[in-house]
Amino acid sequence: KQWYQRRVAITAGALCEVREHIIATGDDDGVIKLWDTRIPTAIMSEPEHSNYISAIATDDSGSTLLCTAGDGMLSVWNSRQRKLIARSDEGNTELMTCDVVRNNTKVVCGDSEGVMNVFSWDNWGDISDRIPIQKEVCIDKVVKYSDEVILMGCMDGIVRATTLFPHHSLGPIGDHDSEPIEGLCVTHDESQIISVGQDFMMRAWSTARLNNEIEEVLNGKDANALSHKESESESEEKDEEKEDTHTRKKRKQISVQEVKAQQAAQFFDGL
Repeated sequence: KQWYQRRVAITAGALCEVREHIIATGDDDGVIKLWDTRIPTAIMSEPEHSNYISAIATDDSGSTLLCTAGDGMLSVWNSRQRKLIARSDEGNTELMTCDVVRNNTKVVCGDSEGVMNVFSWDNWGDISDRIPIQKEVCIDKVVKYSDEVILMGCMDGIVRATTLFPHHSLGPIGDHDSEPIEGLCVTHDESQIISVGQDFMMRAWSTARLNNEIEEVLNGKDANALSHKESESESEEKDEEKEDTHTRKKRKQISVQEVKAQQAAQFFDGL
């Protein structure tokens, strides 16, 4: 009650709900703060980055905090112990957005040059993969849609999607008439994608067409995997046939040698 009776000055370019009562903010000076909504002062304040904080995300438990910044680095924090875990190497481009995907094993970070940078969990020094999305088009927002698919809000006003591992670009979901996308989320029933742009419009896009396209892509991937498995099975069968043929020839050679040896023994026995 006291929290809402006081006015607290927070200059935040990024905000994220970490867990119950705990929120994280990042400001234009590169300072990351943790707040307890029951206390009117920050419970953590760390000036870790040399440029603005662009986005904050957490893992499913809210224990790990991930922050991207204009200095091109990703910082990783333990939100319960309120300390830095790791910081990536400085990149050549600004990191604009991030989210956790693939069952908390990967972190995707969109940059100012239209590339999705992928970090593997616990290997924070350098990226493990790069996914080119749209050349020289800033990716302002990334949101996990599923373990296989991510959504992106871009500077050119287009809401895009791509599959992960392998990477397959999906058709555009919608656009804001060339105005940059500021916000992106999926409704609780996953029936719509909500986007907010600098055109001062909030728009809703049906996920039906996206789901159909995802199904086609994944079925194609499953078919390729099955075909590859069948090829491996055929190859194994051929190898087994070769081994059987070689074994039969070897047995035949041994049998011939045994017969000759028996004939020789019988010849000498008769002398």
